[in-house]
Amino acid sequence: MKSRLFLALALAVALVAPLAHADTAAWMQDFGDNANLALAAAGSNVRIATAEYVTAGDEAGQTLYFANVGNKQLTADFAPFDPRRSWNPTGFITYLVDSSDGDTLSGLPNAMTEPAIDRAMATWDYATECSNVPIVKAVDDDAVDPDIIDFLLGFGAPGGYVADVVHAGWTLAFSPPILGVTFTLTWVDGAGNPTDINHDGKRDVAWREIYYSNYYIWNIDANIDVETIALHEAGHGLSQGHFGTLFQTDANGKFHFAPLAVMNAGYTQVQQDLAGTDLAGHCSIWGDWPNQ
Repeated sequence: MKSRLFLALALAVALVAPLAHADTAAWMQDFGDNANLALAAAGSNVRIATAEYVTAGDEAGQTLYFANVGNKQLTADFAPFDPRRSWNPTGFITYLVDSSDGDTLSGLPNAMTEPAIDRAMATWDYATECSNVPIVKAVDDDAVDPDIIDFLLGFGAPGGYVADVVHAGWTLAFSPPILGVTFTLTWVDGAGNPTDINHDGKRDVAWREIYYSNYYIWNIDANIDVETIALHEAGHGLSQGHFGTLFQTDANGKFHFAPLAVMNAGYTQVQQDLAGTDLAGHCSIWGDWPNQ
């Protein structure tokens, strides 16, 4: 089975265009659809369901839905105590930072990016107004590559799948304006249909992988801020979508969101605290966990 999987995944790599593409959404759509065909051919029980990305500049990010996900429901979530998540069949959520890919091409070492990601995850963990779900960091085993999307794109090795939310690092240079992207992988049954084992009307998430674009110059607490983007992408990792209305100021051509929130679909400023809308979204998802 493993050799069959690798062969089919290698086919997916051959079917996609380079990362630098004039039409990012179209490129990513092609990648997701072709990768899912390869996963299906390999007999895998997961599919890429969505990719949610945040942008810089004057374009808002998007949520893309891929072809092989049945009815394309707009939501997917972790099923509590899901036995298929063998790395974590518990009532909490785990995350992992792939430290081997934590250095940015612009010069920030993992020793600076990983603590910023940890702070972002702690911010969501401390959002206890209505949710007591523990968010626990998993140990990064250097012998295991904990992700699969970069392998599908021709980088790294096949994944080991050891956490619910994987911050996969700076292995990819997505073309502008993408800053970060979260891929949601969901479970499918033997016929390739998405599952819903806890009958909450949502597809069951297998795990999520978060990537940061090496195209940009990254910073700590300034400009393109690691913690701010990690906080946004971690919100996707915890099942939250984009929020806010995009406006453009005619006088200077700049865009902004109303209301301003971490889960806006574009980066406007350093923002390391959750807004009321961010908390409301988090509470709506996790308030009854694990009793969904």
